[in-house]
Amino acid sequence: MRLDEFIEFEANERAERRRLAAEKDYGILDHLDSFERRFEQHVSDDAVVGSVSPSIFVGRSNYPNVSTGLLSPVGREDAADRFRTSAAWYDEGVSIADVFDRRTSLLNSARGVDVASAGASGVGVGSSAGDASATSVHDAWDGWLGVQREVAIADRPVDVEIGLDGRPEIDFEVGPEDVKTPTGPRAAARSAELGENPHVPRPVKKTLEDDDWRAEGAMTYLYRRGFDVYEINTILSAGALGRGEDRRLVPTRWSITAVDDTVGQYLRGSIRDDPTVDRIEVHRNEYLGNAFWVILVPGDFIST
Repeated sequence: MRLDEFIEFEANERAERRRLAAEKDYGILDHLDSFERRFEQHVSDDAVVGSVSPSIFVGRSNYPNVSTGLLSPVGREDAADRFRTSAAWYDEGVSIADVFDRRTSLLNSARGVDVASAGASGVGVGSSAGDASATSVHDAWDGWLGVQREVAIADRPVDVEIGLDGRPEIDFEVGPEDVKTPTGPRAAARSAELGENPHVPRPVKKTLEDDDWRAEGAMTYLYRRGFDVYEINTILSAGALGRGEDRRLVPTRWSITAVDDTVGQYLRGSIRDDPTVDRIEVHRNEYLGNAFWVILVPGDFIST
């Protein structure tokens, strides 16, 4: 029994299907197999020994009790800086395959915290601002939350020792209806300790120490000092920007929106009074399958 007895294919469609079958690339599956072997070799049941964390992740599900994670490249600690999302990826010409490789190679060691407060151990779920054991995000520099913030504000990957509760889960199954960012395995974290003193850039220290600086102003300040939006996203997510009493952990997806909006407003304001162009100009660029068009039209700036 043949499929084409029930479904009629056009001749050119048959040829296209044969061409696609011949060109099928199993690189993704090969990468996942390689990663699982490396993962089994380097990760034990109760610790990730000698881990290096280039970044953090703050989830948004069940807000304000969210999952926060330290991201670590399993078995690739010597190249940890490559796994930190940055504008440099464009300059490097990072491909979609490279993005997939870097994303799925990061172990997310996570635990639950409250976005506004954390106990002395860094666990905030179930606590409230009025609990005697609760510490505000602004003051939490010890335990899980403190380590996570140190990683976020450092200008290079940080050595950390992460204690895990059980075996990490590797699940790369994606259904045909799923549209999602590729991610690596997840593990429930029990504890985290710094293996070194992180290096924090002076502009970041300045925003940290000023408890009266609104988050929008601090973000603009960092951008003007040469920090790209990805770095500012991470710092904002860790609750390291804004007025002291207002500081909160910010889910990663929300921080991206907040930083893009704030920096966008700053950039629009910086060109508002520039001389107008004398002709229509069209500029185009393309990267990772996305096309970007910029059209400049003569005339005064009109706020929308």
